[in-house]
Amino acid sequence: MRLHAPKIALYRLFDVADEIDLGASDLPRYRLRRARSPVRYGEPPAELRLGPRRFAGEDGTLWARLYPFGVVALRLVLDLGSELDLVDFRQRALALPEHPGLGAFFEGELARLREELGAALEGPFPEPAEEEFAVLFFAGTDPALPASRLAETLPVAELVLGERERFAPEVERGLARYRFSYTEEDLAVLGFERVLLFDSEGIWDVADLVEFVHAELLELGYYDRVLARALRELPEELARYAPWRYRHYERIRRRLMQVHAEVTEVRSRLAESLRITEDFFYARVLEAAAELYGAMELSRATAEKLGVLSGLYQMITEEQNFARAQAVEVGIFALILFEVLRAVWGGR
Repeated sequence: MRLHAPKIALYRLFDVADEIDLGASDLPRYRLRRARSPVRYGEPPAELRLGPRRFAGEDGTLWARLYPFGVVALRLVLDLGSELDLVDFRQRALALPEHPGLGAFFEGELARLREELGAALEGPFPEPAEEEFAVLFFAGTDPALPASRLAETLPVAELVLGERERFAPEVERGLARYRFSYTEEDLAVLGFERVLLFDSEGIWDVADLVEFVHAELLELGYYDRVLARALRELPEELARYAPWRYRHYERIRRRLMQVHAEVTEVRSRLAESLRITEDFFYARVLEAAAELYGAMELSRATAEKLGVLSGLYQMITEEQNFARAQAVEVGIFALILFEVLRAVWGGR
């Protein structure tokens, strides 16, 4: 079997800053390309064509997508020619994402891009967190096969899992949960680190949805760590309790309130970043990707930590109010005692 217009895209995403000011320069904005697409970005990311690159003996094009919540997605699309035998495609699909020089390549490109962005990076991180995956793409086969037949004919598990193995039937059944087609002219299979994509029109919208989920993972992961650190440090802070340390506890309360407000705002912004309406296909793909890559689980974990933070904030507020009430009562008692003593002494 031969594959038409085969390509392999290598992705590396970096959480580089609190925010990227996309309005700081006139950057072109990205939009999904399928005509039927009901996918809407709250604030579309900027997309830059960084130019031709050569990697591991293959020619390709490097792209960057800049998300306003601080994530940079680099995408190296390697063009494998007009046609390629499936055996050769499989060999490259297994080797290229694991190339030992890939990390250094993307880190060098990111360093140059960060210099160009300059002040557009608000609150830059010195050591950005990373996510990575690869997309294995082709536009057709010879002999021509519909999507339903392709799913049965191609070594899907081997390509998506990146291993030369004889996989057990349950592995194949597990992958079937993440296999999607809108027509017989397109097929998408999601894996942990690889996505297999066939589309006769050459459209990559499914890959773009997967990219968004990885960007969301980076952002949620950062704020989950912020919440975890705040909760980890709190017991030590509370252990130094003393009734007269109002300012100390007021600082704790304000810090908790600030973290809670910041994380709540980020979660709301992420929820508004990308919406799908009236399209069962894209909605299923996005939901499956969020489940497979752990975005749903991470979102729930973040929500739970926010709930704990809210409870602690309420507890500290109540403790402060109780301490204030006690202080007022003591003050009133002292004032009454003072007046009584003054009256007694004055009567003498």
